[in-house]
Amino acid sequence: MTSEFEAFARLERLLGRLLLVGLTTASVTLALGLSLLIAAPANGAGGMLLTAGLMVLMATPMLRIVASLVEYVRMGEWFFVLTTSVVFVELAVGVLIALKRS
Repeated sequence: MTSEFEAFARLERLLGRLLLVGLTTASVTLALGLSLLIAAPANGAGGMLLTAGLMVLMATPMLRIVASLVEYVRMGEWFFVLTTSVVFVELAVGVLIALKRS
């Protein structure tokens, strides 16, 4: 029981770090892009940084799902593997449909 609790605690720490890094990276990239866009509107670097920041921000939840899936497989929690796989497939299909329409 204690090792199961430790495994879930490790998973929570991993997911917390992942979300913190993703959010920090997205925030810094968006702030730099906005600053560049205001300072030099004709320069394309600001727009590229804004796009990159938004992509990082949108990718962070998907990375959380992938990290959860890997950890659940390692822990042998098959119910969570199944439910996390379903969420990942639904999210991936949504992203693919959105990309196809754009």
